[in-house]
Amino acid sequence: MAKQLTLHIRDAQATAFDLAVALIAGVFFTFVTLVLLSLVATTSWREFWLQVGSPQVFSAIWVSLQTSLAVVVLAFLMGFPIAWLLALKQFPGKTLLDTLLDLPIVMPPLVSGLALLILLGGEGVLGSVLERWHISLIFTRRGIILAQFFVAAPFFIKTVRESIAAIPSNLLAASATLRASPLYTLVHVIFPLSKKGIWTGLVMTWARALGEFGATSMVAGCIPQQTETMTVSIYMQAMSGGLETATAIALILMVFSFVFLLILKTRLGQNYERTT
Repeated sequence: MAKQLTLHIRDAQATAFDLAVALIAGVFFTFVTLVLLSLVATTSWREFWLQVGSPQVFSAIWVSLQTSLAVVVLAFLMGFPIAWLLALKQFPGKTLLDTLLDLPIVMPPLVSGLALLILLGGEGVLGSVLERWHISLIFTRRGIILAQFFVAAPFFIKTVRESIAAIPSNLLAASATLRASPLYTLVHVIFPLSKKGIWTGLVMTWARALGEFGATSMVAGCIPQQTETMTVSIYMQAMSGGLETATAIALILMVFSFVFLLILKTRLGQNYERTT
């Protein structure tokens, strides 16, 4: 009898715990949904398409897509070797490099932008050298790419590093035993086994670059139809009373991010199930 009572108490406790977790989750996701729906309720479809067709909005979208996709390419080309190094090699100062990699993630974007502005400006160490070659980065799209790359690339490197580090060491040892070259091992072992991490890292980098505001606004300014990204345009329009334009751009940015992430997560999940 006592045993049955104990089981009933445990079942009641488990049910209460599940209900509490479900309630917390329900409150959280309801809040997120209400925030997102507030954008939809702010404008009509007619006003939305009218704003999307304007040159200013189209330019902001185009600038954001150009720069964020360039950041994705740069992050892959420069980030993958760094991820490989941090995942598979042991060397003095590795902890220091790993800490430096975390800094752009935890630093406020405005601080990152200020540091880049000082570095790349006419009186900065790098900016003065570039000026001699008539290369300007401040208030240009190249500056946007550098600012987005600084804050977004660490997401790719850290994600891919964890993916490479998760590869069973016996597979890498077998490749070395068979005297495969490092390039062969990279292409035929590391790349296929870390593919999910690579794609995840690229998506996170793209999403972070697309949504970057603080560092971008400091380095590239807010020049309409030149260096005005979607996030910068949202801020400028909202502050100047152009709520319709700001809402339209925000909706586009939200749809871009949600749809792309949903498709990629679905595809990655399917590919992962096929390989396991």
